[in-house]
Amino acid sequence: MATSVKTVEFIASSVITTLASATLRALTGATSIYIPEADSGTIFSWKSATLEVTLAEDSSTIASLTSPTIGIKLGAAAFDSVVLAAPVGNSGEGEVWHFTRDVLSYFQTNWVTGTTSNPWYVNITVTGPVTANHVAKLIITYQYDDTKSTQIKTIWIPIESTRGLLTTTAQTVGGATAIPANLLRTYLPETGTTVRQAWLEMWGNESCTSNGAFTAQARIGGVGGALLNLWRSPATGPSSSRWAYSAYDITTYPQLSATTALSLECLVLTTTSRMNNYGGLIGVTYEFNATGSTTIYNSLKIGGIEQTGWMGGTIAADADTWSRNIYIEEPGTITIKESGALVYCMDSATFTMSINVSGQTTQTNLFTIGSLMCGIFSAVHRIDAGGRAGNGMTLVRGKNVYTLLISSGTANSGWNVNAALLLNYTSSKHTNGVSAHAHSCHQLVFGNTTAGVATSQTLTGLTITPTIPETYYYLVGMLLYSTYTLAATTYNAFAIQHEIQPTEGVGDGWLNIYAGMARAAGENVNGVIYCAARNNYKRWLGDPDPDRANLKTGRRFRIDMLPGAYINLAYWYTYNSITYTVSGTCTGFSGNGSGINVDIYRIIGSTEEHLLSLTTIAGGTFSELWIDNTDTLYAAAQQDSTHVGSSINGTAG
Repeated sequence: MATSVKTVEFIASSVITTLASATLRALTGATSIYIPEADSGTIFSWKSATLEVTLAEDSSTIASLTSPTIGIKLGAAAFDSVVLAAPVGNSGEGEVWHFTRDVLSYFQTNWVTGTTSNPWYVNITVTGPVTANHVAKLIITYQYDDTKSTQIKTIWIPIESTRGLLTTTAQTVGGATAIPANLLRTYLPETGTTVRQAWLEMWGNESCTSNGAFTAQARIGGVGGALLNLWRSPATGPSSSRWAYSAYDITTYPQLSATTALSLECLVLTTTSRMNNYGGLIGVTYEFNATGSTTIYNSLKIGGIEQTGWMGGTIAADADTWSRNIYIEEPGTITIKESGALVYCMDSATFTMSINVSGQTTQTNLFTIGSLMCGIFSAVHRIDAGGRAGNGMTLVRGKNVYTLLISSGTANSGWNVNAALLLNYTSSKHTNGVSAHAHSCHQLVFGNTTAGVATSQTLTGLTITPTIPETYYYLVGMLLYSTYTLAATTYNAFAIQHEIQPTEGVGDGWLNIYAGMARAAGENVNGVIYCAARNNYKRWLGDPDPDRANLKTGRRFRIDMLPGAYINLAYWYTYNSITYTVSGTCTGFSGNGSGINVDIYRIIGSTEEHLLSLTTIAGGTFSELWIDNTDTLYAAAQQDSTHVGSSINGTAG
């Protein structure tokens, strides 16, 4: 048996209608949770289960939200409802709240052992304001036996955002080919595919410059497509500009079986010029035959960029830059699919943000503030040839360089820029199975915790250890993720830290892995943080970098904030377990040849990087597994001052 871990997602569609205070909203997952790998054996187990719920204020009378109650139900089991801590008090404007609840213990107790499918339900009740736009998502991580033939996975396909505001006339979002041809059938390369759920997630800032009701709608495939009601903003009350998030199940839409790529069109009803830089993604959770498949769709969620303070450059030649290497180790031909950076930032003034990746044509996004900024800005930027900016990356086996450059049209604008990268590509299947491929797994650290607004606050989670059953692995990415409501202020500051254990040899205490600042409009603000903590964790077994922490070591995380926030924390860790052998035999040694120190280096241009420290056995031989067979390596050995040497250059394999 090959033990591994994976994450899948399911959503319950947004309900945009108004709900009175202290009234229950029942959401039902449009499809049952289906886990074909679930069985009664000793390998399968739940590792993380997170329920995310979003809702928005929908009233001309502003009120603080209290007693948020989130309930979950699986199949015939009883509802389990929990009253969460109340968010920070209302600042006088409309708000959006993101709730995160840990439901791992509920899954462990109420999922009937040996079953593979359960319907699911969510109940939401809040006291205080009238609310609308209720939506729920389940993010489930579990350990399983990879030798099972029938498996399931979730992929994320970015929908490139507009570069301005929606109007009452439908406009194409993400280009004429935003939705891939035959999305529910031949687009998925594995054999025996059955789509269990497909959904559309969309987001953007309302950018309300005045009062006036509006509804954001989308339709698939142009005129004649069904209109999806994604978001509703009330007719009266403050002209609050919130960050609006919604999700809608589209599994049964017949247009998704079209043999040609489809457009996605969006508009706002009643009041024009709303929903700034509107974009998102399509999520697909589908079953496939892991044994019979020869081509695999690899969908990764890794770091896209991280900034502190604001963007300094106002011209392309002076752009802020963020770069990283992305190693792809799957076999066969590597073909990039729809991929993109999900970019987020905050500001209290209108500005333009220009983005390009790895030599693309620079694209400029106009971020228009509303009268009262109560949410962040965001944009989705495609990096493959099908996006507006053209080809930003052509993937190959081995090292790929991802570089994102951003600049602002106004000095000191675009604060706390951060991003996740959705990287999608197909490959041949590795001989060790699908689980050896790079895949992204979700781990909740802690759910929402309320914080005060007068002074800085520190929120500390439980000791968390992500599940990586494989001994040998390569860490492709470590992406911390948080949704929040920041308390009203003109400036915000927050930092994410992780605990260093005394046994790690890199100090004892807390290490800062992200720091952000933001200029706000003096109102409560909802938003998202992605932190690409790529330099903080050991990348492989035996990584010699002394300044990196071991991902498999349990540790706590904390968030420091000023002045305070209603906030949660999770992370996506992405890894593969594809290995190759590095081996050799020393000659000319004294004694029996055992105990000789051998260091493995790789050559990167004119530089070298230390990879592994090995020791020979009798006969002078050494052998270890390594995670790549494309980079040039060599071995350097030293027994004593007179017995030293190095190998010729070569590759692992």
